[in-house]
Amino acid sequence: MKSFSSKLLLFGEHMVNRGAQALAIPYPKFYASLSYDLKHPDYLAPSNEILLKMLEHIRGNDTLAGVYNLEAFDAACNKGLGFLMNIPIGYGLGSSGAIVAAVFDEFAYKKEYSLHDLKEILGETEGVFHGKSSGLDPLVSYVNQAVLVGKETKIIEQKLDWEAHFSIFLLDTQQARKTAPLVNAFLKKVDEDTNFAKVLQEEIIPINNAIIEDFLNEVSDTTFSKIAQLSALQYQYFDALILEEQKSIWLKGLEEKTYFLKVCGAGGGGFILGFAKNKEVVLPFEVTWIK
Repeated sequence: MKSFSSKLLLFGEHMVNRGAQALAIPYPKFYASLSYDLKHPDYLAPSNEILLKMLEHIRGNDTLAGVYNLEAFDAACNKGLGFLMNIPIGYGLGSSGAIVAAVFDEFAYKKEYSLHDLKEILGETEGVFHGKSSGLDPLVSYVNQAVLVGKETKIIEQKLDWEAHFSIFLLDTQQARKTAPLVNAFLKKVDEDTNFAKVLQEEIIPINNAIIEDFLNEVSDTTFSKIAQLSALQYQYFDALILEEQKSIWLKGLEEKTYFLKVCGAGGGGFILGFAKNKEVVLPFEVTWIK
């Protein structure tokens, strides 16, 4: 069956829930696909149970029940359908989104929806994992292209080219986390902390959006400087989303100006996203470079 890539949220984490733009790309190093192959090394042991939970979630949702062929989905689950996946769970790469994309592709009655409606359907489906989902993760996995979310949702067809000015990497914190509690805590802080809400709207969101505009138009050396500003703001105001053991290397990058770190997805563990002037820079940790 067809494989679906993980996703990488370059910019917009958490802030997208408060009016910021978000830019996400597919990351094919990791994938998920439906399968009956229990002996495959990437077969996830509880995946049949997960699909049965998805089936019940869809069945209990009046909107979704008409989207999916529930009879075919039920029959497949009873035959032992599960999924192959090498996307690390709880790391910010959209493991649940890739699963949702695979289920939609296999069992939806039709695939022809407007981008807005497709995002809504996929988000409703992913609700079985997170309670509430924007639909961005499964949308990126399903269309397998970069997606911009803001005032409207758009597929970005041109190649995003940053390599002439800097390189992007992933730093593994070696600690998984759950998305929903982190999202809820962030939104609660925005609602209750007026100073944080002000900084978010007047400083953090504008620099986030400016970086995205650069990525969509023309990345330059000034983009790297803007990323430095975003990294510093996140270090100061997103401290609850940064593990204590990572704060010293985050600060080291800001002080030396050779690399900069930022939250990847929900933060609080999983991967951290990093930006370096070049791949030859000596980093105080092992990383995976994004091509």
